[in-house]
Amino acid sequence: MGRAGMLLGLLALSGAAVAEDGRYQAFPLTGGDAGRSGARALILDSRDGHVWVWSENELIVSPDGRRRYGAGFLYQGRLRPGAQPGELIEQQAR
Repeated sequence: MGRAGMLLGLLALSGAAVAEDGRYQAFPLTGGDAGRSGARALILDSRDGHVWVWSENELIVSPDGRRRYGAGFLYQGRLRPGAQPGELIEQQAR
């Protein structure tokens, strides 16, 4: 899927966000190797706490084992509310 396809996907996600009162929020990721690896964004489901990273230049392995770079979403997990500001939220065992 090229840039145009991902843009349409993000626009569709934006439409869903409007429909659900801002449920999905996107934040650009910058710094580090963001410049050489393409555009990246953090996507947050503000209702259920799911988090994804969208990357314009992600290594994709097809079912037959072929490897290529392209745009894709990486699921990062689910957040839980903290008890107080500054609390470290540790990764939970799956």
